[in-house]
Amino acid sequence: MTVRKARARFRILGPVGVWRDEQALSVVGPKQRTLLALLVLQAGRTVSHDRLLAALWPGKAPATSRRLLHNYLWAIRRLLDDGNALVGTPTGYSLRLGPGDSDLDVFLTETAAGRSALAAGDAATASERLGTALALWRGAALDGTQPEFQATEGAALEESRIATLLNRIDADLILGRHAELVGELRMWAAQHPLNEGFQGRLMRALNRVGRTAEALEIFRITRTHFREELGLDPGEELVRLHQSMLSGDSGIDEIPAESTPPVSLSPSSQATAVPRQLPADVTRFVGRRDGLRELDLLLAAPLDGPPAVAIIAITGPPGVGKTALATRWGHRMADRFPDGQLYVNLHGHGPGQPVTTAQALDRLLRSLGVASDQIPQEPDARESMYRSLLADKRVLVLLDNAAGADQLRPLLPGSALCKVVITSRDSLRALSVTHDVHTVTLGMLSPREATALLVAILGEARLRDEVPDVFELIGLCGHLPLALRLAAAHLGSVPTLPISAFVARLRQENRLTMLEISEDPHIGVRAAFATSYKSLPAPTQRTFRLLGLHPGPDIGIEEAAALTGAPAEEVRALLDTLIGAHLVQRTAGGRFVMHDLINLFAGDCAESDETAESRRDALTRLFDWYLHTARAAMEQVYPDHSGIAYVSAPPPGIPVFHDYDSATAWLDVEYPALIAAVDHAAGHGWPDHAWQLAYTLDYFFYLRDRIDDWQTVLQTALSAVRRTGDRHGEGRLLNALGAANLLAGNIDDCLDHHRQALGLSRIIGDRRQEAYSLGRLGYALLWTGGFGEAIHNCTEAGKLFRAFDDDHGEMTVTFTLGIAHLRMGHPLDALRCVRSCLDFERRTGKRNDEAYTLTVLGEVYEALDDAVAADDAYQQSVRLNAELGNPRFMANATNGIGRIRRREERYDEALDHHRSALDQIRETGDQHAECEITMDLATTLLESGDARTALKHQSAALDVARTVRDPYLQGKSHDILARVLCALGRGDEASTHWQAALKFLSPMGVPEAAAIAKRIREAE
Repeated sequence: MTVRKARARFRILGPVGVWRDEQALSVVGPKQRTLLALLVLQAGRTVSHDRLLAALWPGKAPATSRRLLHNYLWAIRRLLDDGNALVGTPTGYSLRLGPGDSDLDVFLTETAAGRSALAAGDAATASERLGTALALWRGAALDGTQPEFQATEGAALEESRIATLLNRIDADLILGRHAELVGELRMWAAQHPLNEGFQGRLMRALNRVGRTAEALEIFRITRTHFREELGLDPGEELVRLHQSMLSGDSGIDEIPAESTPPVSLSPSSQATAVPRQLPADVTRFVGRRDGLRELDLLLAAPLDGPPAVAIIAITGPPGVGKTALATRWGHRMADRFPDGQLYVNLHGHGPGQPVTTAQALDRLLRSLGVASDQIPQEPDARESMYRSLLADKRVLVLLDNAAGADQLRPLLPGSALCKVVITSRDSLRALSVTHDVHTVTLGMLSPREATALLVAILGEARLRDEVPDVFELIGLCGHLPLALRLAAAHLGSVPTLPISAFVARLRQENRLTMLEISEDPHIGVRAAFATSYKSLPAPTQRTFRLLGLHPGPDIGIEEAAALTGAPAEEVRALLDTLIGAHLVQRTAGGRFVMHDLINLFAGDCAESDETAESRRDALTRLFDWYLHTARAAMEQVYPDHSGIAYVSAPPPGIPVFHDYDSATAWLDVEYPALIAAVDHAAGHGWPDHAWQLAYTLDYFFYLRDRIDDWQTVLQTALSAVRRTGDRHGEGRLLNALGAANLLAGNIDDCLDHHRQALGLSRIIGDRRQEAYSLGRLGYALLWTGGFGEAIHNCTEAGKLFRAFDDDHGEMTVTFTLGIAHLRMGHPLDALRCVRSCLDFERRTGKRNDEAYTLTVLGEVYEALDDAVAADDAYQQSVRLNAELGNPRFMANATNGIGRIRRREERYDEALDHHRSALDQIRETGDQHAECEITMDLATTLLESGDARTALKHQSAALDVARTVRDPYLQGKSHDILARVLCALGRGDEASTHWQAALKFLSPMGVPEAAAIAKRIREAE
C-alpha cells in the first residue's frame, strides 16, 4: 500500500518556509526563498521567466541566470507533494496550491469572513475571525528573501495586515473593549506615527475611557509628525475628531474634569539654566526612518503598561552614522525632556585618549549647575550627586562615542524619567549584562537612502545624467554614509568633474586614499577604521589584518584558523571580539564577513604590519587547507577522481566527511570561497594550488550544473599553469575544460581541448594521461555521431588503463563503449559493457555514476525488447537520482519510463512522464537531453493519434538539434518529423526530411539509416 505524504504548507507571513507534519523543510538561501515566496504570492497564476529572474536578480542578471533559476526551481520541486504542483509552461511557472495550503490563503479567507461579519453587524464574530487572520503573522512578511523583493512585495502584505488590524480594532471598539485597546493602540500608533487610522482610534479609545487630555495630546504629536515629515496637516477626519473632542460634541464622550497634571520643575532647576547641549542637527540627514521609528517606540510607554526603555545603545561599524541618528532623534524629542539634554563626547574611538569617568562626571555636574568647588573628589560621591540631581527630572543624556561598559556605568542616571542614548562602535554586551539596555544596530544605507544622500548634497541635476555611475559609486562606497559624504565632498569641490571619472579613479586607485580629506588626516574612512583597529589587543589586530588577505566573500572558523595558524577555539574568541567591535559580522549561517571597505582596510594593515613572508605563509596555509579539504570532500562525492600528486601534504585540522551529504554540504557553503581561492592563487604566485584545486573540484561543477563557473575557473587555472610550464597539469586541465565545453554545447572547443590534451600527453610520455585523453575524446565523439571513432579511442584507452591496473579509468571508457555499441545497433555488446560498469560502481560506491548507468541500462534493455527489465532499471534510476538530487539524470530516466508506457499503449501515462522529464531537463539547461525528450514526446503524441500536436513539438526538437549541432540528433529529428508529416498527409515534405535524415545518419553506420532508407523506398 502506498502511503501518501502529508500536504506541504507554505508560510510567507514571517520567515519564508515550507512545513510538513509540523516539521520545517529546508529552503536554502534568500534566492530560493524569494522564488518560493513569489510563486506562493501568485499561486495558481503563471509567473513569467522574466518576472522570476527580476525577483532573483533586481539589477543585472548574470549570464548563467536561467540555468541557476532552473536549479532553484528544481530544489523547490523536491519539496512538493502530490497536492501541490509546480507546473512549467512555455512562458513561465505556476504553483498550484489547494485551499489553506499557504498562510496567505488562510489569512485572506479569515479576513474576508471577518469583514463580512463586521459589515453585517456581528462584531464578536468579526473580532474572532480577524484575530485568527492576524495570528498567522510571525514577523515581517517574506523574511529571509532578497531585500529588494521583501521591500516591494512585503510592503503590500504589510498594508493588508494593517487594514485587517484596523478592522479588528473597529470590531473591538464596537464591543466596548476600549480600556483593553489603549495599550495596544499606543504601541501601533508609535510604530506608525503617520497612520491616521491608528492615531484616530487611539484618540477614540482614550476619550471613551475618560482620558480626553491624552487623546488631544495624541493629536498634537501626530500633527507635529505630519508637519515635520510631510509638510502637511493631518486629514480632515482626524481634524474633525479633534474638533469634536474640543467642543464636547454629543457624538463623543464628554472630556473629564481631571487632566494629566504638567510635570513640575524643582526649585534648583528653575534657578539654573536648562542645559541644551545636543550638537547641531545634521544637515542633509536622509533615511534611517526605521531607526527613528524604533527609537520613538522605545520612548513611548503606555500609562498602564511597562515603563519605556531608559537606556538605548546605538551601535554599528565606524562611519555608519550613529551620532547623526542619535542627534537627529534627540532634537526631534527635545520637548519630551523639559529639564534639558546633556551631551558628552567620550572619545572612545579617536585620535586622542578616551574621556575618563571623572572627567565626564565633572562636565555633567557643571552642566547641571554645580559649582566647581561643590563637586566631590571621591568617585562614589560624584556618582551619587549626579544621580540625585537627575532623580526627579526628565533629562535626555546623550553619551557619544563610548569605548565600553566600564566607561559608561558611572554615567547612567538612576531614574527612569531620564533617558540615556549611547553611541558606540562596541556592541556593549558587557553593559547589557548589568543594565536593561536596548540595542539599535545600524547597518548600511539602502540603495534608495544612499541615492537620497547624494541628491541632498550634490543636487538632483548633477546625478540625473549619470545614474549608472551613481549606483556604481554607491557600491564602491559600500553604502557607508561616511564614505558617501566624503565622495560627495570631492565631487562637490569640482563641479565640472564627471561622476564617471571619479568612479573610474575609485575603481582603479586605492579607495581608502580616495575617501579621505587631505587637509584633515582625521577625517576619512581609513582614519575612522584605524581608531577601532588600534584599540584592539595585539592578537585580535593580527587576526583582523590576516582576514584582509582572505580572497573570498566570507570565511568559516576552520579556514580562519588555517589562515592565522591558531587553534580554532582561539580564533573563535578573537572573531567574537571583532564582532563586538563591529569590524566583522556573523552571518545567519555561522560564517564571518567584513564590509568591503573594512576588508580593504584590513588588507592595507596586512601590507603595512605583516612581512611579505608572513603574508605568504598565511595564504599558503589557507590554500593548503582548501586544497586538501576539497580533496577529502570530493573523495565522498566522486572517489578516485583526481589521481594527482598534490603540491603539499595535508595540514592538521582537515575535516572528516563521513558521507556524501556532509561533503556536498561543505562544498555548497564554501563554493564562492573556493572559486575565489583558485582565482587569487592563480594570479598571485600559487599556480600549483590553483590548478590542483580547480581540477579537484572538476566533477562538483558538473554535479551542480555550474557550467559557466566551471569553464571560467578552469581557464584561469590553465593560464596559470601554462606560465609555469607544467605540462602534466596543463593536460589534465585541458581534458577538464573539454568536458565543461561539452556540457556548454561548444562541441568544437570540446574536441579541440581533448585533442590538445592527447597530443600533449604523447609529447611528454604520460601514458596514463594519454588514456584519459583518449577516453574523454571518445565520449565527446558520441555527441558528433562519431561512434566508430569513439569505439576505437576507448578500446585503445582501455588497454592502457589495464596496463596500469586502473579500474576506475577502464570503467569510464567501458561506459562510453556501451553507449557507442548501443548507437551502432549492438545491444548485447552494450549490455556487457554497461553491466560491468554498474557492478564496479556499486562495489566502489560511485552512486552518481550508478544513477547515470542505470538510465543507459534501461535504454539497452529497450533495444533488447525487454520492457520489464528496462522499466525496472529506469525506476531504480529515478529513486537514486531523487535521493542524490540529480535533475539531469532523473529527467532521462523519467523519460525512459514514458517510452515503456508508450510500448504498453498507456499513452496518457507516457505523456505525463515525458512532460515531467521535459520540465526537469529545462531546469538544467541540457539542450541535448531536451531534444531527445521532446522527440520522445512527439513520437508518443504521434502514436496516440495527435499528429498535429506532435508536429509542433517535433519542429521544436529539430530546432534544438540544429542549435547543438549534433548530427545524430539532427538525423533522428528529421526522421521523426518525416513520420509526423506523413501521418498528416504531407508526403512530399516527409520525403525531404527523410532524405535529410539519411544524409546525417548514413555515414555513422547506425541501424536507423537502414530503416529510413526502407521508409523512403516504401514512400516511393
